[in-house]
Amino acid sequence: MTLLICGAVVAASAQTTTQTTTTTTTHKYYYYPESNVYYDQSSGNYWYYDEPTTKWTEVQTLPSTITITKTTHRYPIAYKGDDPWKNNASDMRKYKAKKNGTIKAKGH
Repeated sequence: MTLLICGAVVAASAQTTTQTTTTTTTHKYYYYPESNVYYDQSSGNYWYYDEPTTKWTEVQTLPSTITITKTTHRYPIAYKGDDPWKNNASDMRKYKAKKNGTIKAKGH
């Protein structure tokens, strides 16, 4: 009986409660309004809206239908998390791409 009680005490003390805290750090992204694309500077990945799947997709290389060059307008975006596209509606309003290729950036 004593052995059973000792075993229960050891088993109870071996069980520890751990709490995991999620810390969300701010990432620096670039937003390309002409292409509606985000670039994660730390990972080197792009986020773009894939029309056929109607989902935002993360890739290292953009599809050939999306072209970004050194002269493409880009704006730094600080976002807490890994899904910068969640603020896309706001970003599209803030950095409105006109048909002639110019960008009307509110607040810049």
